[in-house]
Amino acid sequence: MVRQGLAVWTAWALAMALASGCGPQAGAPDTAARRAERDALRRTAAVKVFQEARESAVNIGATRADAANPNVRQTEFGSGVVLHEAGYVLTNAHLLKNGGDLAVGFDGGRDYPARVVAADASKDLALLKIDAPERFKPIRLGRSEGLMVGEPVITMGNPFGMGMTVAEGIVSAIGRSTQSEFAFYPEMIQTDATTNPGSSGGPLLNIVGELVGINTTKRLGADNIAFAIPVDTIVEGLPEMLDVEGRFGFVLGMRVAMEGRPEVAAVDKGSPAEAAGIRVGDVVMRVGREPVASGVDFLLALVDCHGGQPLPMRVVRGSQFLDMAVTPRQVAPRQPDKAEGLAAGVAWAAYEGQWQTVPDVAGLTPAKTGVAATFDLGEFAGKDAFALKFTGYVEVPADGIYAFYTASDDGSRLYVGDRLVVDNDGLHPVRERRGFIPLLKGKHAVTVTIFELSGDEVLKVLWEGPGIAKQPIPASALFRAAAGGPK
Repeated sequence: MVRQGLAVWTAWALAMALASGCGPQAGAPDTAARRAERDALRRTAAVKVFQEARESAVNIGATRADAANPNVRQTEFGSGVVLHEAGYVLTNAHLLKNGGDLAVGFDGGRDYPARVVAADASKDLALLKIDAPERFKPIRLGRSEGLMVGEPVITMGNPFGMGMTVAEGIVSAIGRSTQSEFAFYPEMIQTDATTNPGSSGGPLLNIVGELVGINTTKRLGADNIAFAIPVDTIVEGLPEMLDVEGRFGFVLGMRVAMEGRPEVAAVDKGSPAEAAGIRVGDVVMRVGREPVASGVDFLLALVDCHGGQPLPMRVVRGSQFLDMAVTPRQVAPRQPDKAEGLAAGVAWAAYEGQWQTVPDVAGLTPAKTGVAATFDLGEFAGKDAFALKFTGYVEVPADGIYAFYTASDDGSRLYVGDRLVVDNDGLHPVRERRGFIPLLKGKHAVTVTIFELSGDEVLKVLWEGPGIAKQPIPASALFRAAAGGPK
């Protein structure tokens, strides 16, 4: 409808220009001025949006060896958008599901290798980094709040690896939920703009060229039913997705507003930020060598920071510019436990009851106990109104920062020693949460508790770390106290 409307408007405008004598006349000399008049009539809103955003929308390829024939290389295509001039690119996490060497391509033929900075499969979002000396043009961020049904929108993407392609349509609906083979997507923007394989991760733009969503999935077997993750959801979830302090093992102790100007919203007591003199209400202007104009800029400026290294920071307090040096505190890695006389697997205890949150089972009598090779619901799959507590040790193969994940329905928690690493608590459908902890090589006490009130029963416990891609914790890395062994 929008495409037809734009065509009618263009024809009408050209007819009016010809009738008024302002446009090109039959038989008149084709001067530069007349060509400029024609070009102005042809330069629709969609053309203007493409011309502004073409340097910010990117093609992405993930190339890997074919499973059946290692001598054959195959590439999976996707799309993305430049989020920061330092080369940070936002895309869909499902593009990474099969691994491979990543390359980011720009309209015009420039290609760059890229690496994964962060990914959240539950939200189907990933952040890549182009490591190159060039600066790149970031997309202008808009707001998805206030989007109007029927509002014109424009998509850019890399369908079937053909290269940058533009389509236009309208917002068909707001707040739609959908399910794909990769994730469950709540509160999505539905559009009728053409979306094909390879377009995932590309920008959804409003008519003034602002990013309002990331194109993610479509309804299979349907015509022109596509869905985009709202930009407000992305921006609000970026601190959790990046978790820069946990990911890089340091403590800064300050939070900056993600909406509007980058104003300091909180400063932790006893933190490096407080020690450096940062106050609530300060507006961050620069971190290190990176200018900061938004909360997104602030978070990305902290990527790859390390504890113990002074971090120059410029803030505005009232009308005064202040230059400060904040030294993030390095998080000490956890020492391994002195655990001997262990057996393979983890111990579990089951409890009967109805809970709304993960229960403290310390004072409860278990209805049943047992041993499992891994974190698995076992005989409790398909049952309701229970809680399970797993205890044991996980052996990490090298010093470093490890990520642990739980995916559960309903709530779950994971502790390493007495530290809560993953908090996935509450009543909810299957949901994945993640946390980071620095560990030294060796065996570390681990506890996982899950409760189920009703509905689906799911528990997955995964890890990721030095030399370990994200995967379920294998049985070979799990141990428990044997009879007469440590408790």
